[in-house]
Amino acid sequence: MGTVKRTIDFDNYQLSEKSIERLNALDDRPINYSDIPAHTSEEMRKMKRLAVEMRKKQMFSLRLQTSTINWWKSLGDGYTSIMARFLDEARRHPEWIKKCL
Repeated sequence: MGTVKRTIDFDNYQLSEKSIERLNALDDRPINYSDIPAHTSEEMRKMKRLAVEMRKKQMFSLRLQTSTINWWKSLGDGYTSIMARFLDEARRHPEWIKKCL
């Protein structure tokens, strides 16, 4: 699957009158936060820690058999993220590693 690139010329982009009316009608409406749960300070600290950990990623090259690559790709978009989560999980299961040694 190739990359699709699109460019929007915002200098010449015009909203329809209906779109402008709809946007203007939202100006005085309050934002409804009722469906967003409140978080404790401790939960926020944990989320911050996780966010920092998630950013600690490094590119890594790996040679695999074509059939293995095709199997991973068959999982669809996001297969590399699934592969990364699988490898992270394998770290916590040394018995999986022992099977492959």
